Amino acid sequence: MKNSNDKQLCDIAIGDAVLELFNQDAPVSRTTLLAQLEKMIHAGDTAEDVRVAKLALALVKSSSTADNAEKSEENVVSFMAKNVAADDSTKH
Repeated sequence: MKNSNDKQLCDIAIGDAVLELFNQDAPVSRTTLLAQLEKMIHAGDTAEDVRVAKLALALVKSSSTADNAEKSEENVVSFMAKNVAADDSTKH
């Protein structure tokens, strides 16, 4: 990102993409969000619209890969926590 204005514009573009998915009664997932941002790139009215949509697409792609790296660790912790919570034994 060049500056905080680009970050704000990306957030708006991502929000617009999510709202469009809601309006279409489409599922909201990483895949559908990326596809909607691609549509926004191709449908951009101005060079600035296209630039912002590309930045938003790159942001979603980069955050998704970072989330996946963390998710594997979270799943292990989550699984362990579920096993502890599922233990109904009581010792009095």
